[in-house]
Amino acid sequence: MKKILNTVLLAFLISFNLSAQDVVELTDDEIRNIEINELLELVKTNKSIFLNEDNKRLNSFITKVSDRQALLDDAKTKLANEIDRNINLEASFEQNEKTLAELEEKLEIKVGVLGELFGVTRQYAGELLAASENSVVFYEFPNRPEVLKDIGQEKVHNLDQLENLWISYFDEIVAGSEIKNFEATITAPNGENIVGEVTRYGLFSASYDGKFVKPVSSLNSFQLLAKQPENTFTKTLSKHKRADEYTNVSIDPTRGFLLSLYLDKANWFERIAQGKSIGFVIIFIGFIGLAFSIFKIIKLREYSNEVLNDKADNIPSKMESLIKDGASRESKENIIDEFIINYSSKIEWGNNWVKFFAAVAPLLGLLGTVIGMIETFQAITLFGTGDPKQMAGGISQALVTTMLGLIVAAPLLGMYTYLSEKTESIVQVLEEKASYILSKD
Repeated sequence: MKKILNTVLLAFLISFNLSAQDVVELTDDEIRNIEINELLELVKTNKSIFLNEDNKRLNSFITKVSDRQALLDDAKTKLANEIDRNINLEASFEQNEKTLAELEEKLEIKVGVLGELFGVTRQYAGELLAASENSVVFYEFPNRPEVLKDIGQEKVHNLDQLENLWISYFDEIVAGSEIKNFEATITAPNGENIVGEVTRYGLFSASYDGKFVKPVSSLNSFQLLAKQPENTFTKTLSKHKRADEYTNVSIDPTRGFLLSLYLDKANWFERIAQGKSIGFVIIFIGFIGLAFSIFKIIKLREYSNEVLNDKADNIPSKMESLIKDGASRESKENIIDEFIINYSSKIEWGNNWVKFFAAVAPLLGLLGTVIGMIETFQAITLFGTGDPKQMAGGISQALVTTMLGLIVAAPLLGMYTYLSEKTESIVQVLEEKASYILSKD
């Protein structure tokens, strides 16, 4: 701050001298001498100021030396104490290690043959714990996992722990031989929790309201399967629940593995979807062919009634009315033949379309097979043969389209055979009627 004031003072003096030049003209040497003298005075003044400040800082430092010496002595004392403490801790650690080794040796001597017993105890506790995590009896024994975990972590077990393991296994044996109803929480596929009566069939499976459920210990509930087995299996659950005597019931002997496979089992629509667009086209052609065949069968019944009935407006009456104008037998025969040809073409119309639908369905199935195999080889090219799942999509399309083509073609071919025979039978009756009419003339 003082430097700034001195600089301002010097600038002021210089500016004052410059302003004075306007009044008195000075030579350059005089001006230079004046500036040098002013600068000299300024240096002397600053020297005295800085010297006073340095003296003050030096005196302050000297007065604090004693305080710093006290801090240094205190730090040295603490360092010496910590060194002594470290030496004591190292000695105590070594002594504790020796004591621990001696105690372990004594423990091994005392345990003796019981060490094998304790090892088997830990093994069986771990096995029962693993089996109980997703077991159907987890809801009935909520404290079992904690007890088994404690037994599995202990190196030496007491009598209570051995008895708890023994009782847990007896509970498991009893639960495996009974069918029991109890109240539990059920989680629906949409995530909603409800409380209802669950029926447990031994250690194998459980059901709720005639449907299979699987235990989920992490949710502390039974989860209702999104996909259930066939009705032949689920009906036995409802039947057994209503029965008052012994009856058959479906269970999962694998304790949930088979039921889990039903979650990945595709339904009919999903199987058709595996055939992709070709599969849906085949199904569409099958429906068109079936609808057309039904329509053709209805029309053939109408034609058959027209030919067989003896009413006034039937086909024989029409033929008799046509030949009345015939002059000779030959002309009458020509009229009858022309009528039979026209009527036969009317009856036979549409049969070839059914044949076409029956023939094109397996061809489309073959097309889907080729496309599926192409996709399979593309997957092999990209991913190799290490992962069969990469090839499953193309193989599924190849097999599903072939299956759909055969399923559609077989009934349509039977429809075509029936329609052809029915058409021939009607035409044959029509020809017989025509021959009878000509024989009367």
